[in-house]
Amino acid sequence: METEHAEHFPPRQQNFFPLSQVSGADRIPLMSETLHDRIRKRLKDLNLTPGAASRKADLSKEMLRKLLANPDAMPSGKSLTALAGALEVTEQWLLSGGEIVPAVKSDVRAASPTPPMRHEMPNDVPVRGTAAGSHLRGAFQMTADPVDYARRPPTLTNVVNLYSLYVEGTSMEPQYGPGDLIFIHPDKPARIGDAVVVQCQIDPEGHIEATIGILSRRSAEKVTIRKHNPPAEIDLPRETVISIHKVLTNNEIYGV
Repeated sequence: METEHAEHFPPRQQNFFPLSQVSGADRIPLMSETLHDRIRKRLKDLNLTPGAASRKADLSKEMLRKLLANPDAMPSGKSLTALAGALEVTEQWLLSGGEIVPAVKSDVRAASPTPPMRHEMPNDVPVRGTAAGSHLRGAFQMTADPVDYARRPPTLTNVVNLYSLYVEGTSMEPQYGPGDLIFIHPDKPARIGDAVVVQCQIDPEGHIEATIGILSRRSAEKVTIRKHNPPAEIDLPRETVISIHKVLTNNEIYGV
């Protein structure tokens, strides 16, 4: 009976080069990737600016920008935890990376199985200005850039274009009082009887004012809203109306 003999091969010659002699094209990308690189990747994946990510993490607005500007800087443990949450990755991935890159998340966030604590709610709802309660010249003072950010209620996790406003004046009491924060859903159709924010162009130069009221009637000629204090109805010429946005009720905000 023949005996099988294992074949033996001479050891393969291996060449080692100092890392400084290896060209950039020959480097293994993951070996040279840093925490700063991974942060930049997640900012791009999530379409966030450093300032927006810092605010989302409840850190100072300039924290992340300063960190990225200094390749030798490292965040504190508390800041690392906050950044990981804002960038939707683990702290371990930020520190060391890995073969599996976290999936890019869309604007629709996954619902949590348990209600988050207040400090866990994202502070990412832009406050666009204030709402004045005048009957005649209604005007919200609305800005293109947010004047502040409000915490996002858990039931509004999936609302991409959500914004908020502070109420001033007393024309909508007792429903809304001075200082109340209201949440506006611009993509949810407003029905008769809903509280709404109506934006209007008030002059040929394009200046815009907005007012809050109860949507009473609308036609091709005008939009009519109702005020509470004192009771009154205001007609807004339809050709001046730019948008009618629904103000969310407490039931819609808290999921009652």
